[in-house]
Amino acid sequence: MLKDLLPESIKELVFTRVDTDKLTEIRMRTGKPLSVAEYGRYYFVSDKDGHEYTVTKDDIDYVLAVATKHSLYAVNSQLASGFLSCDDGIRIGVSGEGVYKNGRLFTLKNINFLCIRIPRQIFGCADALAGIVEDFDNTLIISPPGMGKTTILREFVRLLSESGKNVVVVDERNELCAAVNGVPTTDLGSNTDVLLFSSKKGGYEGAVRAMRPDVIATDEIFGKEEIDCLADIRRSGIKVVATVHAKDTVSLLKDKTYCALGGIFRYFVELGELGKVTAITDKERLKNCLMSR
Repeated sequence: MLKDLLPESIKELVFTRVDTDKLTEIRMRTGKPLSVAEYGRYYFVSDKDGHEYTVTKDDIDYVLAVATKHSLYAVNSQLASGFLSCDDGIRIGVSGEGVYKNGRLFTLKNINFLCIRIPRQIFGCADALAGIVEDFDNTLIISPPGMGKTTILREFVRLLSESGKNVVVVDERNELCAAVNGVPTTDLGSNTDVLLFSSKKGGYEGAVRAMRPDVIATDEIFGKEEIDCLADIRRSGIKVVATVHAKDTVSLLKDKTYCALGGIFRYFVELGELGKVTAITDKERLKNCLMSR
C-alpha cells in the first residue's frame, strides 16, 4: 500500500534512501523538507547528492487522492477526527483548516500537513508482560505519543489470545489489525475477533452483548465517555487492556478526568523509552513488579 500511496518523486527517495524495514513515519509539510522516522528517530531525507527534498502541495494532494480513492467527501467523518485509514494499517494524520456545520467540525480543507504512520509487528516486544498474561487482570499501557504503545498492545493481545482467552479488538482506526477487506494482516492470535471502524462506545456495547469476550482490547483512550464505557465493561465482568497518552501513572491518576482509571485497572504499564517497558505497577500489591528480561 505504501508504494501506491506515495508520488513517484517521494517513493524513489524513500525506497532508496531509507531503511524501510525500520520506517515508522513519513511526515509531509507543504514547502518543508520531507521527514521520516526509523523507530522514532527523525531525519530529513536527502538524495544521493545531499539535497533535501521539499514537499509540494501536489505531493500532499496526490497522497490524499490515493488514500480517499479520489473522494474527500466520502471520508468527511475521518477528516473531522484528524486522520485517514488506509489498507495495511497505515494511518494518515491530517491537518488543515476546519470546516464547521451546525456548530460542529464537519471536515477539513486546505490540507497541507500529513503524518503517515506505518504499523510494525515486533514479536517478543511484550515479553516483559508475560507475568501479567499468567495472572491477567485489567491492564493499561501508558506513555507519551510515539513511544510504541500500539506495537506493545498488538503483541500483548497476541499473547493473551494464545493463552486461550477470547479477545475482541475494537480498532476504530485499523491500526492494531492492519486489516485488508476486514481480514487482519497482523497476527493477533488464534482466539481474537476484531471490530473495525466502529466508535469505541458502539464497539464496546456490541462486543459485550454479542461476542462473549474474556478480554476487550482497544487503543488510545480519550475522554470521559470512553472511561465511562470501560467502567461498564469492568462491571460486566469482562477484562480490559488499553493504552492511553500520559507521561506516567502518577501524572495520569492526578488528572481530574483520568483519575477514574485508577478504579478500573489493576496493572499500569509504563514505557519510558521507545518500545521499552520500564515500570509495571500492580495496584493490588502497590509495588513495581517489572519482570527481569
